[in-house]
Formats: sequence, structure tokens, C-alpha cells
Amino acid sequence: MGYEIDYAGGEQISCSSMIVIADRIFYVKLFVSQPPRFFSGDQQGVIQKEISKAEFELWINILADSEADVGGIQKKLGLGKKY
Repeated sequence: MGYEIDYAGGEQISCSSMIVIADRIFYVKLFVSQPPRFFSGDQQGVIQKEISKAEFELWINILADSEADVGGIQKKLGLGKKY
């Protein structure tokens, strides 16, 4: 399955990036001096709830096609705006 990382879409709702993978939407908010925060979203782009890093990584591992995709996703998510 493909994935799309949208930095502008994430910044519209004060997050660093939005990732669409399969039929799931996640948001990541990066901070300069704090650990990142992760959120799940609905199909309309509304944040539903905050999730743990472990839950986020579990979903990425389940939905990604390969380990290479997982590494690529994590690297690209780290490039978003830091708050």
C-alpha cells in the first residue's frame, strides 16, 4: 500500500505532518524540546484522539508494505515543522 505525507495538511491543524496510509490518517506534532505527540484522525481530517508512540508505530508496521517503508515513513515524519 502506498502512503502520503502532507506537511501543509498537518500544519493547517497545528501539527508537523499528516500521514495517510491505507485508509488511516495520522498526525504527528514534533517539538523542539519535548517528545513528539501522535494523533489518529478520521477521513475528514479531524483529530479523533491522541495515541501513544507505541500504538502509532504498531499501526505503521501493520499498514506499511515493508520494513523499508517503515524507515522511510519515520525519516520523512521527522522533517516536519517543530513547535
